[in-house]
Amino acid sequence: MKKILFRILILLIFSQVLYSQENIYDLRIIHWNDFHARNLPYNITKKKGDDTITYIIGGSAGLMGYIKQNRTNNSLLLYAGDDFQGSPISSLTRGESQIKLLNLYNIDALTLGNHDFDYTASRLDSMLKTVNFKYLAGNLYYMPENRSFGNLTYIKEVNNIKVGIIGIVTDELYSLTLPSNVESIYILNTDSCISKGIRELKDNKCDLIILLTHFGVDRDSIFAVKYHQDIDIIIGGHSHTAIQNPKRINGVLICQAGAYGRYLGKLDLKVDTENDTVVYYDGSLIETVFDSLIYDKGTQNIVETMEENIKPLFNRVIGILEVDWKAKGFNCNLGQWEADVFRTATNSDISFINSGGIRKDVPKGNITVRDIWEVNPFGNTLNTFKVSGKLLREMIENHFQKAQEAMDKGEYPDFLIFSGMIIIYNSEEMARKEAGFLKSIKVNGNEIEDGKLYQIASTNYVVAQINKYFGKLSEKITPVETNLIDRDILIKAVEDQKIINNLPEERLIDEAKKN
Repeated sequence: MKKILFRILILLIFSQVLYSQENIYDLRIIHWNDFHARNLPYNITKKKGDDTITYIIGGSAGLMGYIKQNRTNNSLLLYAGDDFQGSPISSLTRGESQIKLLNLYNIDALTLGNHDFDYTASRLDSMLKTVNFKYLAGNLYYMPENRSFGNLTYIKEVNNIKVGIIGIVTDELYSLTLPSNVESIYILNTDSCISKGIRELKDNKCDLIILLTHFGVDRDSIFAVKYHQDIDIIIGGHSHTAIQNPKRINGVLICQAGAYGRYLGKLDLKVDTENDTVVYYDGSLIETVFDSLIYDKGTQNIVETMEENIKPLFNRVIGILEVDWKAKGFNCNLGQWEADVFRTATNSDISFINSGGIRKDVPKGNITVRDIWEVNPFGNTLNTFKVSGKLLREMIENHFQKAQEAMDKGEYPDFLIFSGMIIIYNSEEMARKEAGFLKSIKVNGNEIEDGKLYQIASTNYVVAQINKYFGKLSEKITPVETNLIDRDILIKAVEDQKIINNLPEERLIDEAKKN
């Protein structure tokens, strides 16, 4: 026992000597990502033992308060993209509200996210001319002006540490937003841009190299494997992953702070500037639980001023929900209800909606206009098109195969939610790539007929990304624009139904799980 205590004492003394060396300096990185315009605080409900507890978190004022509480003279404030899209005020101002709020934080560097292009690249470029922080998007080229959309690198010295940052945006941008929004953007090769950024930062003798990304934790892990000899830290966004303690791959620290302002990331480092290495780290996520002593009153006043004129419209109660609406899952009742509404509104046989377009759950109780806007913030329009039963079968088979490819990669499958169909399949046969894994496709209670025409309704986003969801098809699809905005149709449906209590239906049935 004495030997163990002696060794511990020696290690403690050694660590104190190590950290007292002149070339060891402290750095704190504060970070967040994927705020999605959640300017107002919101409730979180979770289990604690046998009890269910509800508490308030987030909001711009809460986030600002926690940033101020944790910021020091030796800190760096980084944001990993997707501040736009998610609340009415962002949509109504086409992002201007968010730019005003971002300018309050004194951000050191921000990388852009895919949803920051939802009001068009031109609109974003115009607004970014008014910001007081460095914005990065080094792998995006802005063709109208023959330049990079944002800088590739940024260097800042903090507490004698020369920090170099490389900022890149997901290279799946074309498939993650409406094509018309990013038709002026050319995506450069990601690896080439990272390599170029590393060379620039090394030429400038940076002690620490940070990759600030909007790619998701899976791609960040790949970057850590590829570039571990040069990159020290990856601060990421996009996948909404709450990494409670840094993920360490080949010595590279990967951090991400969830989404919607629920968490603020904090990473404390000791950096050896002589050897350009991190000799100590301690990372965690801070939950932004409402605290009257922490939240920032100045920021709250600005948010309340923004909301003042729209409150009467958006807080209006339009119906009663008697069950919780869940947005996740292949047979989620919120998605099914929306798909039913779209099918009825367009007098179609079938409707499809993408699960990624449904942005939040809604608890039972009053349904407000704001709820519908926050569930469906994108303002997509409805399109219709007609296909034969034969092509419909091809579409469904391709869609399932693409889902399996995603699962083979360890990714969550992007199954569409639908109305008007019952599909029976065998997941085990699908995983083995066997023909005939689709057992039955019924439309309005009847097996589909190859020669029959079926009208399908979907959003303009899904139709614009038809190959993303249904693969390469043997026939061309010709959509008809209805000019019906999704949330307008949904608000009217709530008002007409008044009381809603729909439970999840088994529309997608896995035969393998029934046996």
